[in-house]
Amino acid sequence: MLHHMLRAAAQRAFNILDPYFQYVTMLLHGDGTNGAQNNTFLDSSTNNFTITRNGNTTQGTFTPYGSNWSNYMTSGYLTTASNADFALSADFTVECWVFSGDSSLDGSTRRRIFHTGGGDVAASLQLLLGTSAGNSAVISVLNNGFLIDGTISVVTSSWNHVAVTRSGTSLKLFVNGVQSGSTATTSQNFNSGTSNTVYIGANSSGGGIWQGYISNLSVVNGTALYTSAFTPPTAPLSTGTTNQKLLVCQVNRFIDSNTATTAKTITVNSTPSVQRFSPFSPTTAYSTSVIGGSGYFDGSGDYLTTPSSADFGFSTGDFTVECWVYPLSSAAQRLVFFSNDMNNLDIGFSPANTFQYYNGSVINTGISAASQQWFHFAASRTSGTTSVYVNGVRTNNVSDTSSTTTRSVLVASSSGTFPFNGYINDVRVIKGTGIYSGTTITVPTAPLTAVTNTKLLLNYTNAGILDNAMMNDLETVGNAQISTSVKKYGTGSMLFDGNGDNLSGPTTPNLNMSTGNWTIECWVYILSRTLNYPLIFGNNNGGYTAGALSIVNSNADSGASIDRFCLSVKDISNAPTLVASSTNSSNTWYHLAVVRNGTSLVMYRDGTSVASTTISSSIVFDWGKLGSRIGGGNWDGAQSYFNGYIDDLRITKGFARYTATFTPPTAAFPNN
Repeated sequence: MLHHMLRAAAQRAFNILDPYFQYVTMLLHGDGTNGAQNNTFLDSSTNNFTITRNGNTTQGTFTPYGSNWSNYMTSGYLTTASNADFALSADFTVECWVFSGDSSLDGSTRRRIFHTGGGDVAASLQLLLGTSAGNSAVISVLNNGFLIDGTISVVTSSWNHVAVTRSGTSLKLFVNGVQSGSTATTSQNFNSGTSNTVYIGANSSGGGIWQGYISNLSVVNGTALYTSAFTPPTAPLSTGTTNQKLLVCQVNRFIDSNTATTAKTITVNSTPSVQRFSPFSPTTAYSTSVIGGSGYFDGSGDYLTTPSSADFGFSTGDFTVECWVYPLSSAAQRLVFFSNDMNNLDIGFSPANTFQYYNGSVINTGISAASQQWFHFAASRTSGTTSVYVNGVRTNNVSDTSSTTTRSVLVASSSGTFPFNGYINDVRVIKGTGIYSGTTITVPTAPLTAVTNTKLLLNYTNAGILDNAMMNDLETVGNAQISTSVKKYGTGSMLFDGNGDNLSGPTTPNLNMSTGNWTIECWVYILSRTLNYPLIFGNNNGGYTAGALSIVNSNADSGASIDRFCLSVKDISNAPTLVASSTNSSNTWYHLAVVRNGTSLVMYRDGTSVASTTISSSIVFDWGKLGSRIGGGNWDGAQSYFNGYIDDLRITKGFARYTATFTPPTAAFPNN
């Protein structure tokens, strides 16, 4: 899209960067073509087939591409098999970035970041949140008792770099590059004679599961990388560091990225998830050529179809079908790609939740797809032999002379049956060429293009309202759309007509604020309002779910004649928590910001505080479970929809951008 490339170019020219962009979990500029929504899907092959949308399928910018990732853990964790590489007998370094949203710890509840060995014995090393005194905000090192009781309080709901190193017999713990706690003296051979298994995000019994994110966890066995104060890394850790034995929580799936030694197999336990939220800002702004797009399918009537065409009938010839998938649900058999004729060619998941390919007979890869991570899947036939690949590794290589004829293609379902729930990226169909061969292939690191013989290419890059933080696929409900006639900055804004319009999207942990600091801000232009409380932003679903936050543009409790910004948080009261001291006028741009800083909650209009209070409750902003919306609620019918424009909406998780009177932004927010 030209306007996104121009914005990125202009930003680079002026070197405008946001030093806290790594904390931005949503950024909606509202730029684009007048009337644009997220409902039209394009085929980027030369065929330019008409793509029919079924259900409320949408598209956005959460894709497998890019270098900044983390693993989110609240009910799951990762393990490795026992390996001598993890017997820490001499110098070593264990480091990672952590973001904890857990404020409920006490002396008996400690959250594990890293555990190698078995149990709380003298042959184990544990890196955890909590101390012998039960301080929940301190990282410590445990080995059959505390080796190092940390002394530096980490900032919860914020990124912190943590490292434990040993040089000789000197064991040190560092938090954000500063030594925390006293140096311990030990020649302990961690794991000697016991299990050399590594646990990430839990202890060896699966307890004490980390509550939050872990990014770029590295184990270096043989080198103490840090022996005194240092500046923490400002980019993802290198994959080839000398003596590195493990590097996880760094890419778009659960794998060991280390290249210095043989990569270890990672086992996923329960339901951790891969997220783009990371301690590093992207080096470049969003673009369709670098990040691309994805389609989101909610598992309930969502799918896409093409017309019937001979281009999808391969006869017995060569072909390639591939895509990326990020499954959110593993409840039942699901289809990702379905060709509609008597000799179906299907890609999907078996009832046992393993990747499956079908072209006249079932080919089961045996690869589980239970976790929330990106998987690349490809089936490629050359001269009567079909190779099936998952994440670049050939799982099957079979004789295949099945014949397929003229057909249509369905994505994410078979006309409503076997629906897929999750994200799909870069569906490409090639007729006449099997482009993949060998036991391994290079997994794509950039959006796919229309190579020779491409007959279908779904890049999902036609979203009108897109997230430049690259974390959300939003649905434009009703006729929520781009307007170029009224805008604060850029080429447009988001228009909501007050009659059933809003933005919604799939559940993501990146919008749950917990008890940490955060900033929600945007420009608001009110055309008119109902007699009640039309929603600008929030998740008040009528039941006032605990922690639900709603920002509206009227104060119904004070009378219909008053037009003010107000905010409600359930755990304080059912009445508005904050009511602005200044009234609003129609047809006027206002910069609205709500900021949490510790226990302080402040609402700003045009840079001036108009309401404040204290708060201790956890804030939950969850698209799926709590009915979250932008531009319209779902609790009071027509009364809950906003009539006006919203521009440059930005959510910053983990950082309070404004703590006193400030000058409102004088330009559009940076994209990195």
